[in-house]
Amino acid sequence: MIVENINKLENAEFINIFKNIFEHSDFITHEVEGLRPFQNKLDVINSFIKVFDALAMDVKIKIVKSHPDLGDKIKIVEGLTEFSQQEQSSAGLANCNDEEYRKFHKLNDEFKEKFGIPFIFAIRGKSKSDILKEFETRLKSDNIEQELDKSINQVKKIATLRLNEIIHE
Repeated sequence: MIVENINKLENAEFINIFKNIFEHSDFITHEVEGLRPFQNKLDVINSFIKVFDALAMDVKIKIVKSHPDLGDKIKIVEGLTEFSQQEQSSAGLANCNDEEYRKFHKLNDEFKEKFGIPFIFAIRGKSKSDILKEFETRLKSDNIEQELDKSINQVKKIATLRLNEIIHE
């Protein structure tokens, strides 16, 4: 979709298309919708990121916590947003064997127990091996604030990747 067409969308259509740029956070989309018209693709992306950056830390943490566990067999089949389902499938997480699913489940649990948030990683273009290496590297950290910052940056990276998929120019 080109920016000119994004600017012409009805409000409800805009919300429907962009509602999960930030996982389960369509309130961001409602705010960004009011910022139209956009000048170009970068203006759209910057608008979403700027609204996110302006949120209180507790709201950002809530958004981080709304992200699904990576490699969760049940959620991949029935409980992900369309974006998350595509991202996890393209990384091969929908085709894990039982041992791989158990490993992802174990790492997700360890990460949440250690940091109080789910493991967030922009997996588009990554392999299962890349994801597991990142999991193991980040689990070595003992700095909760640093991990939260990494997760917030990954959330923004995921949003940017999703916007780049939708917007063409």
